Amino acid sequence: MENTTVPTLPTLIIPQLNSTKNYTMACFSPNMMITPGVFRYGNEKPYLYTFTLFLMQLIIGISTTRLINFILQPLKLPRHISEVISGIVLGPSGVGRAQAFVGAMFPLRSFLPLHSVAHLGLIYYVFTMGLEIDLPSIRRSGWRCFWFACACTISPFALALVSGSTLHKMLGEQTNRAAFVIFISVIFSMTAFSVLARTVTELKLVNTDIGRLTLSAAILVDSFAWIGLSLAVAISESGGDTISAIFSILSGIIFYAVCFSFIKPMMEKLSNKVISGKEPLGEFEETAILVGVLLSAFIGDSIGIHAVFGAFTYGLAIPQGPISTSLVEKVDDFVGGIMLPFFFTGNGLVMDLGLINNLGLALYMAALVLVAALLKVLGGVLIAAAYDMQMHDGVSYGLLMNSKGVIELAMLNIGLNRKILGQKAYTILVLMSVVLTAVITPLLNSVVKPTRGLVFYKRRTVRWHDPGSELRIISCVHNLRDVPALISLIDCTSPTKRTPVSVSAVQLIELTGHTPTMLLLNNATSRGSKYGNHFHAQSVAVKHAFESYAQHTGGLLIRTSTAISPFLTMHEDIITEAENCHAALVILPFHMHIAVDGALEVTSHPAVRSVNKKVLELSPCTVAVVVDRGIGAISNRATALHVVVLFFGGPDDRESLALAGRMSNHPSIEICVVRFLSRKGNTSINSFNSDDAEARERYIDEQCLAELAQSSTVAVFDYREHVVGNTEETVELIRRIELEGMDLVIVGKEQGLMGSTLTAGMTEWSEFPELGPLGDLLASADFGATSSVIIVQAPLSGGGVVDSTIIEMVSDRREDPARISYDLR
Repeated sequence: MENTTVPTLPTLIIPQLNSTKNYTMACFSPNMMITPGVFRYGNEKPYLYTFTLFLMQLIIGISTTRLINFILQPLKLPRHISEVISGIVLGPSGVGRAQAFVGAMFPLRSFLPLHSVAHLGLIYYVFTMGLEIDLPSIRRSGWRCFWFACACTISPFALALVSGSTLHKMLGEQTNRAAFVIFISVIFSMTAFSVLARTVTELKLVNTDIGRLTLSAAILVDSFAWIGLSLAVAISESGGDTISAIFSILSGIIFYAVCFSFIKPMMEKLSNKVISGKEPLGEFEETAILVGVLLSAFIGDSIGIHAVFGAFTYGLAIPQGPISTSLVEKVDDFVGGIMLPFFFTGNGLVMDLGLINNLGLALYMAALVLVAALLKVLGGVLIAAAYDMQMHDGVSYGLLMNSKGVIELAMLNIGLNRKILGQKAYTILVLMSVVLTAVITPLLNSVVKPTRGLVFYKRRTVRWHDPGSELRIISCVHNLRDVPALISLIDCTSPTKRTPVSVSAVQLIELTGHTPTMLLLNNATSRGSKYGNHFHAQSVAVKHAFESYAQHTGGLLIRTSTAISPFLTMHEDIITEAENCHAALVILPFHMHIAVDGALEVTSHPAVRSVNKKVLELSPCTVAVVVDRGIGAISNRATALHVVVLFFGGPDDRESLALAGRMSNHPSIEICVVRFLSRKGNTSINSFNSDDAEARERYIDEQCLAELAQSSTVAVFDYREHVVGNTEETVELIRRIELEGMDLVIVGKEQGLMGSTLTAGMTEWSEFPELGPLGDLLASADFGATSSVIIVQAPLSGGGVVDSTIIEMVSDRREDPARISYDLR
């Protein structure tokens, strides 16, 4: 008969971890790894089995982390803060006080597999950190980067050196004093590069001088921090034996040299093959590189400089390119989403806030941490003054260099495991890291973020009194399908030496959780390198398309750039670029493109639509949304391009008219203006001084039409007036115009005071309200339109500037609006 006795767990004998000779450890029976199932034995408990218990711990740790992260989300704190707090909640300071819970879910026997897996996640995370760092960027930043790094490192490092011995005595540490002092100095002076990179991106500082300077300095600071950490570990592991410490440090230097002498050339050779297409990056190559992480960690741990330093050095030796990008994409989500939270959960289990029983000691350490943070800010201000930079830039630099994150906490964990720190010092430093991050984060959002508000500039509309002035355009690109339509529309504005056009083509890429992709793309683009990742290849294709068009067009200046940010803040990049360029027009591609059957389908990310909405709401200049139904194929065509402007009146329609006026200079474009008049409001205007708002709008509309007729040089310019009485007649007339085979329809988003009565009720069933009633109608698949559509919106803040200018100009001419004649043929 089968034995039905429930197996019992053997007693775990705690090893003497500080001994390198003999210690005893209990062995578990193989049948205690995985539960046979709750139905096999009557009172089976799944948590008695090692692997089943590990799965339960993983679920508890990740669930607690996500819950706390959701609760703290309004504070906009980095995710590692919620991970640390979740560890504290599960540790002796929280639910860990319940002995029944700890005995069942986190027994002592589970700590070895738990910490082993957690450290494996840490090793791969630090490896990806090494992949992020671009060492050549330090050389490009010059001596200014070096002095900024020194200013934010030397003073807190010196503070820790002076106070380290006193702190070691106050804590009553039983660890090596020299290792403790060096370790504390490193912690006080280091910067969390991964957190800093994300912060710089979210604050839109990546392409600014302060952003590039801060990232380069952080690379330098963190490199020295790892060297200092390896020195402290070597001293601690040697137990005061100077010879052993020297051999460990020399071994670390040799390992570093070997990585850069042999690993780096091999990776560069493989990267060049991938870029040239001679050899793809296959599964074998990726697996070999990831196994190399384990080998480098083993070597680092064996020579006494810690496994984490070995993995970091190995990642640092791999050049940025298609290899590093592919590795990060495969490793980052799993490591950052599952294994790293498990690492913090394990750390929290050894944190006991009850150990902080000396308030004076806690305040002393807190004061040291805060003074070190202030010294970084002061150092940034002093160096900024030495380079004749603004004080605001110096403060911004100092605050950014105080970014704390995962790497600092990982170093603290290393210090605890290597007996450099005691548990009391570890607990206080972790808490101070959390508190400092909570204080610095709102300061970064309020101080570091550019304080310059919206820049007011007069030429922010297409319509301007000087037709020969340069038209400045921001052209937004989300994917390659947007490029032909945008180039065709730019060509329609007739760029010549007499009517020059300046275009800033901005490719917008979503910032995902892969920070290295963001840094790689910006660095690669600026250097013109031929990295083989998807985003960079797309950026190069966009750049070449616009530059190729500019080479064959006179009077056109093209500048291409790449903006990488979350869709939530992507509109800020567009608006900032418009302000910096003093643009008159922002061109936005619609989030849908024409399909094979002629209908529109969503081909861009759905969030592109929300980006367009925010730009329309906040843009300081005119915005044009392009619904492409084939306009990208009509550039430089032999036959004429037929353009119709649907004119109802109002600021938006007047901007549509001004854009058509700019197109009228093109020799291959035929313009037709269709004006809609209401039966109720079709009366003459006798005076431009009338207080009637509708009469004033009508008067300005008349002047814009007259100016278009006088300035147009197009051979064929058709003008029509139609009187309609309601929305149904308006829609029917537009449908007939569409049947006449127009290539492009230009319409304003809103139709002004008089035109609104002719489109009343259309917004109630709009599919795309951000396009306005007529734009939604023309973009709708039910309407059956075949023409491309441009929906134009005048700036919401400042449209009156143009209107008042028109009034002044007409006032000087003393013309009677009722006597304006149109010679449009």
